[in-house]
Amino acid sequence: VEPIQKLLSETENDWEAVLFCLLAKNFGLNTNGEILMKVAKSIPFSMVRKESSELENLEALFFGRSGFLEKDCEDIYSRDLKFRWNYIQEKYQLKKIVVESIQFFKHRPDNFPTIRLAQLAQLYFSKRNLFSQLLEAKTVAAFYEIFNVQVSEYWKTHYQFDKESPKKRKALTASFIDLLLINTIIPLKFMYSNSLGIDVSEELIDLLLKIPAEKNAVIDKFSSFGIDVENAFETQSLLQLKNEYCNQKRCMNCVIGLELLKS
Repeated sequence: VEPIQKLLSETENDWEAVLFCLLAKNFGLNTNGEILMKVAKSIPFSMVRKESSELENLEALFFGRSGFLEKDCEDIYSRDLKFRWNYIQEKYQLKKIVVESIQFFKHRPDNFPTIRLAQLAQLYFSKRNLFSQLLEAKTVAAFYEIFNVQVSEYWKTHYQFDKESPKKRKALTASFIDLLLINTIIPLKFMYSNSLGIDVSEELIDLLLKIPAEKNAVIDKFSSFGIDVENAFETQSLLQLKNEYCNQKRCMNCVIGLELLKS
């Protein structure tokens, strides 16, 4: 809730801009999330709206602002993107920003930041009025359909600029979409509806009950203690429990903590 409120104040209550920043953070994953959110915050969302009619312009904007077009590349696509980026910079009088080095290390190729940026560009190119579509969606299947995007032709045969690879669609996976729903879409829908005085708690809880359980080190640790989970609602409950009790060493105030201490 706090990050959303902070972004709202920074974007003058532009909910679409907030969505864009949060999606950029999630597409960057843990390693590059903060860097890509900084990049997204440096792009006025009005610019994304104006350039979304041409996929190459969005790619040029996202890759250029992230620092990927600083050096000279060899292939036609890369040179075209750099030309478009230079034009966009001049057109909008974009001031240069300092972007920390975006990391590829320890990522599987499908999670490379280049691929995630290409998918984000495709999302905003192919799904006009994305914020409205997400508000209207009620089922997991409907969200999967909205996020059913892959990459442009160049990125089907590349993971990095100038380095060709075997062809692959590189679409967003169901597990990645689940993370977007849990970390961005559901909190944002809750906050937006709440700002209008509408209670969507039951709808969102029902949605969490239908999303598969997350897999991470925290949930694995609870599982090792015999606490099994079936859906995202339960994993979110355990993550909240860890933050509010385990991390604060409040074991004596926690039913699970007391049981573990007894054993």
